[in-house]
Amino acid sequence: MRRELLIAAGPGEWRAALLEDGVPAELFVERGDRSETGSIHLGRVSRLVPGLSAALVDIGEERPAFLPQGEVVPRGQRLNEGERLMVQIRREAQGGKAARVTMAVALRGRLVELTVGRPGLKCGEGLSPGDRDQLLAAFDEGPTGLRLLEPAPVEATAAEAAALGARWCVILDRASRLDPPARVDPVATFAAALASALPVAPNQILVDEPSAVPDIRAAFSNISVEHLPEAEWPIDLDGAFAGSLAETIALPGGGSIHFETTRAGVLIDVDTGTPETGYPERVGLATNLAAARSIARQIRLRNLGGPIVIDFVGLDGRGSRERVRAGLAEALAFDPAQPQILGWTRLGHLELVRPRRGRPLAEALLEPRPGGALVKTAVAVAHEALRALRREARAQPGRSWRLIVAPDVAAALTGRAEPAVKEAERRFARKIAIEADSGYDRERFQIIPL
Repeated sequence: MRRELLIAAGPGEWRAALLEDGVPAELFVERGDRSETGSIHLGRVSRLVPGLSAALVDIGEERPAFLPQGEVVPRGQRLNEGERLMVQIRREAQGGKAARVTMAVALRGRLVELTVGRPGLKCGEGLSPGDRDQLLAAFDEGPTGLRLLEPAPVEATAAEAAALGARWCVILDRASRLDPPARVDPVATFAAALASALPVAPNQILVDEPSAVPDIRAAFSNISVEHLPEAEWPIDLDGAFAGSLAETIALPGGGSIHFETTRAGVLIDVDTGTPETGYPERVGLATNLAAARSIARQIRLRNLGGPIVIDFVGLDGRGSRERVRAGLAEALAFDPAQPQILGWTRLGHLELVRPRRGRPLAEALLEPRPGGALVKTAVAVAHEALRALRREARAQPGRSWRLIVAPDVAAALTGRAEPAVKEAERRFARKIAIEADSGYDRERFQIIPL
């Protein structure tokens, strides 16, 4: 399978799509406003919570991170309030919940993963004693261990293990010179955050902004990185995002799928619509099989995690239901997160669970309005306006610009998104005048050349 990563490196916000054989599989938004899964932080224990067998760790976020006792290494070590320690984000903050962290830091390569606090060699049962000794000798084992990820010549695996060990030494040295709370690794760049978020490495990276190429090459070693204007991309990135944020999507042969996210889990409803011909059981089965393929794809695109309950069109026969389950399992087989199908409930719903890692796509871009409907956040619209302005500035270089927006979007452009405005002004070498118009609703904006 060929994988390409397309990056729209806008001022203050990067949007990206991972393509598998030319089809969007996962979408990403990076604004430098989060501590992503896999990032390593120097923190301080702010509170012990014996009732939860956990500690709360200040890593500089809005809420202290949650460190379960089972994620403390060495095992059995007791922590004290005020103690400084190194932790890695296991699950980033989302849905109003704090980030979950571990002291068992893992540095992942392509062939091998270095694990801190859990010594030994895992998944190396097929190695000869000589190869095993050569691999363990490649790095100073100490309190660290290795887990083999895929078969490879022992020389290549040993070289990567040694490189990961050297990286861990650099991280320890950097942490020794910092005061908590502080981010230690990787250095906070959009490219590094995107590299941490990717579940698999792409074969090629295309970016629409030439100045972003050095950062991307630093974050993605040994991967081809090329500049290609967005107008020449094989997909419509804005269209891919819009489709993955819609609450309801249509099925090609008729019918629809509705997505609803709650604090407890994700609910998905499949509807046949109003077919004019065909037997109900046959129509329902065909709709469900088409929906299973679309649902598997949308789960990845939207980065949905946790419990997921699907209300397929009702089917009477057990054989039909098993065909739907098998169709969903087949479609989910390509998901690196490895969702697990739990089975049918007594109410006729199909349940599955998908590990939560990063925040859902909608959480980065949408918020509920009074009454429950989801709308774009003011910050999301601010960046959308800057993307549109960037396209206009490229088409008409040398012009100055006025951006007319709704009042809450103007507040975002002079607040949280102000660094993005400054970056846009630096790129265009022109000032951007921002004007608030109380007659504009949130998603309306106008770009006027001066």
